[in-house]
Amino acid sequence: MNDPLYRKPLFWQLLAVGLLVPAFFSHLGLIPLDTVSDEPRRALVAIEMMLSGDYLTPTLNGEPYFNKPPLYNWIIAASYHFFGDYSAFALRFPMAVSLVLYGLTVFLLVRRHLGSPVAFAAALMLVTNARVMLYDSLLGLIDITFSWLTYTAFIWVYQFDRQRRYYALFLSTYVLTALGFLMKGLPSLVFQGLTLLAYFLYTRQFRRLFHPAHFLGIGVFLLIVGSYYVAYFTRNAIPLSQVAGVLFSESAKRTVVEFGIGQTLLHMLTFPLEMLYHYAPWLVMVVFLFRRLQTPYLRDMAYWKEPFVRFNGIIFLVNFVIYWTSPQVYARYLLMLLPLLFTILAYGYYQARPTDWRRRFFDGFGLMLLGVLTLGSWAPLFIPETKSMEGLIWKCGLFFLLLAFFLLQYQRQRENRLLILFATMAVLRWGFNWFALPPRVEHRQFYKDSSEAVARLTLDQNGKPLPLYGYKATIGTDGGTDVNSFHIAAVRRRVLGVTDRKIPGAFYIADSLNLAGERYRTRHRFMLFDQHPAYLVQFE
Repeated sequence: MNDPLYRKPLFWQLLAVGLLVPAFFSHLGLIPLDTVSDEPRRALVAIEMMLSGDYLTPTLNGEPYFNKPPLYNWIIAASYHFFGDYSAFALRFPMAVSLVLYGLTVFLLVRRHLGSPVAFAAALMLVTNARVMLYDSLLGLIDITFSWLTYTAFIWVYQFDRQRRYYALFLSTYVLTALGFLMKGLPSLVFQGLTLLAYFLYTRQFRRLFHPAHFLGIGVFLLIVGSYYVAYFTRNAIPLSQVAGVLFSESAKRTVVEFGIGQTLLHMLTFPLEMLYHYAPWLVMVVFLFRRLQTPYLRDMAYWKEPFVRFNGIIFLVNFVIYWTSPQVYARYLLMLLPLLFTILAYGYYQARPTDWRRRFFDGFGLMLLGVLTLGSWAPLFIPETKSMEGLIWKCGLFFLLLAFFLLQYQRQRENRLLILFATMAVLRWGFNWFALPPRVEHRQFYKDSSEAVARLTLDQNGKPLPLYGYKATIGTDGGTDVNSFHIAAVRRRVLGVTDRKIPGAFYIADSLNLAGERYRTRHRFMLFDQHPAYLVQFE
């Protein structure tokens, strides 16, 4: 009762959340669009919808884009409308909101079954693992929002089955599946199918798959998805086979079908190790799956007597196989599965006694991590990219004092060690915002500035856009030039189309390969991504 505030679990929980939430939003728009991920593509599709006024037909450089259905682009467009600009902040804002809501959803759903400590740990492990905290939470991509919907559908299968509410189970999960399909296509259906099949087989309720509510849920899915595609094909004279073929190839191109057995087997050997790297530091907690170093803990009653833990394990393993056997997989593709695994690991942590070798191993790892970060808080003073930053001394000093305090309390408060590590990761995110993000601005700003300069050269004296096109295959042939197309479209407020026709008086963006043998006047030279020389020209 007389313990100081900083010895209470609630203090560390509030500190971690209070630091994390503003950290996710504070520097969201600092850096222009990424140049190597799909972020420019998401931005470009959304802005072209707004500029054309056609929200049914996703396009890239004015050409139909079939790879992803349009729902997430509608969300980005709504954010652009809300903020009144096409800024990087507006692009990434829906992702950041989704991440916060995703963490809150994990906490609320897990708490009902395993209590607040495990639920809080699972939620914070999701939002503070290295992959999410230092990469995915900085980009305006689909994956966090899609994963939030998919994970919710997983848990509702268990929750509504336990309540014997089968209409709620099938209707709610198929609505989420339909929304997921309208974001990312076929993967949403695969997750739903595997989850329902695995769960009802495991619980020996295979007959539930033939419940009238299941057919009603399928009907709701077809109604939602079908309504969009009926409207789409009513407006566009495009064969259904063409759209369906692209959606299927998007799902199949990273699997064994594309890469063969050799690469698949190599991937199966290396992928678990890659997970340890991407989702650090929390996957070190896999030690809680073992009783001894050589004996898996999975059959131990301390885990498997708890039905919700069993459910998380089964659904994780069934869906994880898809990615384990797919050679070309990005770490963000597993974000919907992470809370399932983290729930199991958090449960194991809180089930283990403080004297358990696994608990002592993880606590020792945490002590080492805190020690390294505390000493490393002075590193920006010596790194060429950061040592000239304004206010560097006081920022490094603040981080050192905070982390030194955390280190001291970590040694003294055995019962709060995991929570102290969450607060440490929150401080680390602030350090990342202050020290790691500013040096990245210059590279991306270069493409933004050069693209906007080209766009302004194609405006008349009243600021109205003159005709401008990408010539032949100069832009739009791969994702790299999406960043240029977006910035040009944002300045001109016109879709940057592609053509091989030479229109008198029009401006063209072309490279030397596509200009070979042509007669033209060069108006400006600039760089497309990645350091690809191009020209603003007019044909004679």
